[in-house]
Amino acid sequence: MRSVRVLVHLNNLALGGAQLNAVDIARTLRDRGHEPVLFAQGVDGPAPLVELAASHDLDLVVAGDPDTPHAVIRARLARLADEHGSQLVHAWEVRAARNAYFGPGRQGRLPIVTTFYGIRMLRGMPRHQPLVLGLGALMPDGRAFGHRDLRLIEPPVNTSLDAPGSVSGSAFRAEVGVAPSQLLLCIVTRLVSGLEKDAGVRRTMAAVRLLDDPSLVLAVVGGGPSEEPLRAEAARLNAELGREAIVLTGQRSDPRPAYEAADIVLGMGGSALRGLAFAKPVIVHGANGYTAIHEPGPLVEPHASRCMYGHGDGPTDPKALAAQIRTLADAPARRAELGSWGRDWVVGRFSLDHVSTAFEEIYRELLRQPPGRTAWLRDLEQMTRYEYVKPTARRLLAR
Repeated sequence: MRSVRVLVHLNNLALGGAQLNAVDIARTLRDRGHEPVLFAQGVDGPAPLVELAASHDLDLVVAGDPDTPHAVIRARLARLADEHGSQLVHAWEVRAARNAYFGPGRQGRLPIVTTFYGIRMLRGMPRHQPLVLGLGALMPDGRAFGHRDLRLIEPPVNTSLDAPGSVSGSAFRAEVGVAPSQLLLCIVTRLVSGLEKDAGVRRTMAAVRLLDDPSLVLAVVGGGPSEEPLRAEAARLNAELGREAIVLTGQRSDPRPAYEAADIVLGMGGSALRGLAFAKPVIVHGANGYTAIHEPGPLVEPHASRCMYGHGDGPTDPKALAAQIRTLADAPARRAELGSWGRDWVVGRFSLDHVSTAFEEIYRELLRQPPGRTAWLRDLEQMTRYEYVKPTARRLLAR
């Protein structure tokens, strides 16, 4: 395939799953001879994705701040497209899709492909240009929302870098105070309320307290708005246990040593997939108290179709999770078996090379037959409604 100049509009600059996916795909396509340039709106506070992009020699342009008007951001995005000679825009998530539609894609000047890796379908994305979903469970909702060109490309895992033995985990185990005779439980996540990520951390900490087993240590790797309350909760539980059973390490630009060091990984989304890629047994987190061991059987496809996420019906107490941890902690052979099976499953289904090729094929289609001005105009009414009419109505009603 001939080289493609693609403008990649990132959702934000945090080390979240969709952003890491976008950077990994852009880097892979760059290594195949394509010419991506990355764009993101500025943020208040740390922007770790800037450092990550630079470490991969990817060009990343950051414009404005969270309060910069959308029109200014879109003008800068359009100017970057002209400077770069972009042939298409790859927008990640809803806001980026709207910026692309009203910016460099205006009047159909550039085709847009949008990737949405959320767990609940949202409105306000172009319906007559390709929309890539990461969850098979959302495909019916996408069709019901009127999208005419839906694709399913599950989130990628870099199974070359995320692999057993790719890094050492010994320094991480020493850092969090895990003795060779102890088992390390590990969660790598953004510490936010969205998707009940912080609730999953709290439930796991409560399960460790309930088990009260000196052989178990929990390490939580990540940062975000919920970090300080979680630190306070960890300190309280450690005081009750009389030992440092729960350690919050803060955010890491490269969390691979944590995955390598872990005996059991807990979490959701891309983090759970990375745990499997490191051949670790994984307990999947979700909403309303959901937890389940990822293992061969009836849960495999539901987990995959929701990107390693589940929906429980309560109660949200930690007893079920404590029992799952106990089951794996007491069975080293079972942990090894699940780790080997999980690694094979991820390589066969979620490899970065496979996903990058799927996006290359979409780019090829768009360049061969761009949606053009007609598709843009077909989306104008609904895009205008979600971008301007509904926000204005909400402001008026709030007066």
